[in-house]
Amino acid sequence: MTAHAAATGATLRTVVVGAGLAGLSAAHALARRASERGRPLALTVLDALDEPGGQLGTARADGYLVEWAANAFRSGVGPTADLVARLGLTGEQVTADPAAGRRYVLHGGRLHALPADPIGLLRFRPLSPAGRWRVLAEPFVATRVRHEESVYDYAARHLGPEAAGVLLGTLVRGVYGGDVRALSVDAAFPVMREMEREHRSLVVAAVAGARRRRLEGKRTWSFRGGMATLIERLADDLGDALRLGTTVRGVAPAPDGAGFRLRTSAGEVEADAVVLAVPPHVAAGWLGAFDTALAAELAAIEAADLGVVALAFDRDAFVRPPDGYGFLTAPGERVPVLGVLIESNVFPGRAPAGHVLLRAILGGVADPEVARRSDEELVERATALLDRAYGLRAAPLRHWVRLVPRGIPQYHLGHRERVARIEARLARHPGLQVAGSAYRGISVGALVADAEVVAERLADLRPSRAAAVVT
Repeated sequence: MTAHAAATGATLRTVVVGAGLAGLSAAHALARRASERGRPLALTVLDALDEPGGQLGTARADGYLVEWAANAFRSGVGPTADLVARLGLTGEQVTADPAAGRRYVLHGGRLHALPADPIGLLRFRPLSPAGRWRVLAEPFVATRVRHEESVYDYAARHLGPEAAGVLLGTLVRGVYGGDVRALSVDAAFPVMREMEREHRSLVVAAVAGARRRRLEGKRTWSFRGGMATLIERLADDLGDALRLGTTVRGVAPAPDGAGFRLRTSAGEVEADAVVLAVPPHVAAGWLGAFDTALAAELAAIEAADLGVVALAFDRDAFVRPPDGYGFLTAPGERVPVLGVLIESNVFPGRAPAGHVLLRAILGGVADPEVARRSDEELVERATALLDRAYGLRAAPLRHWVRLVPRGIPQYHLGHRERVARIEARLARHPGLQVAGSAYRGISVGALVADAEVVAERLADLRPSRAAAVVT
């Protein structure tokens, strides 16, 4: 879909750099809005890789389905559901098995079920009796504050320092691969701040939130063919507008000040609007020549390296069969794995009958060397942890490995203010926008929702020339 609207008038030349989920979603949103408003649009999406998707992708081989990044959405009605419906993918959705709702934490060398209610909390051994009672007392001692806090400080204020370290520390490692004392609760988990504003107590808010999610129909779901299904359909929808294998080498304002000029491996491209859906350090390298302040803010957003190891086993290879969704490792555990997802438990069709597919995530800020480790070492580390957690009678049947340098951004204290400064600098360059997980949310649902925000910001942009053609 090259998004040519039928209305008369100057064509808005728009280039999206990056064909990951953020870029493809932004391109789709831009094309849809132009069509709805009858605005002619010449849309081009550039990516240096030969396949779309960026980090998000699915490997399909011999009955196995391996996700390289997110494996699911957690949503109900909203931008994601709307996008899926527009693309005709509603019938491809699959819902997570309810039995996979059980989650565990590896603490003290053992797996412990995460509590689902107050009774479960009273039995949660990773916390001392005093720590458990401190959590239960939270509704009576909870307070509100207005200043930014780290996730740890926020949780310690509500749940006590022990639960902040064990429960929230584990969550931060599992979601961000990060440090609970360094990440901003306001940026990384804004819903927690909203819970405090609405209910004061997190415990009360959690009960109310569970009830609201049931009413809203929120669920964990994916696609029958994996998350790449969405990427493939978005790419097909773009048609000839998607130009893969094209490396961008520079972005600058056009010499006459009208729009932008991009230097690429295929020649120069002129545009009225540019969306940089690439990692911030990449965008910083392009923008530093004409806006050093913007480039400095982008370059200051840190990201952690990740390693993904998928392992396939015969079902009888385990002494204790893996159950539930998987487990996360608590801070302080001397293991090199952040967590393990039991993919074949969560969605149907992830492994052949009689087999189990697990995916281990390694790296994060706790292991900055992960991207320099060999595939063999990563497989060995993941297998050793599975042996510790479940007991192994046999080696894996096969494995898949992917290293993801700077794979997950770290929303450190001050992140929201940095993003605000970035947006203020972008306002000095009408038509220039950034998109992706480094700014306003890392979940796949957040990327889809953010694409709508980016498209809205460019909705009223006027072409810089009366006649415009993308070369």
